[in-house]
Amino acid sequence: MSLFDQNELLERVDHDWEFLADTVQMLETDGRALMTEIRHAAASGDAPALGRAGHTIKGMISNFCSPAAHASASEVESLGKRGDMAAAPEAVRVLDARLEELIADLTTFLGNRA
Repeated sequence: MSLFDQNELLERVDHDWEFLADTVQMLETDGRALMTEIRHAAASGDAPALGRAGHTIKGMISNFCSPAAHASASEVESLGKRGDMAAAPEAVRVLDARLEELIADLTTFLGNRA
């Protein structure tokens, strides 16, 4: 089962497969860079940085019609904004896993297009 709504995503990009491939590549590059920032912020106890990076990745993920990944990013953002660093390591781990799963699902989707 896919982590994103394929039909909704295709509608959002007006069935432009090239544009979709470009945005997935940006998610891979920029999303992974943001995850590095997020892991660093969580490890160093920097709640404001965690909140900012969580907000940024949440916006990025919102483009891909993935409620589960979006919810994980929203949780990381919220923890940072509240300064709840005790729960951050697990939330970051879940977000990292969901981001990687989303990237894998999107890449497979692009590879299987008819």
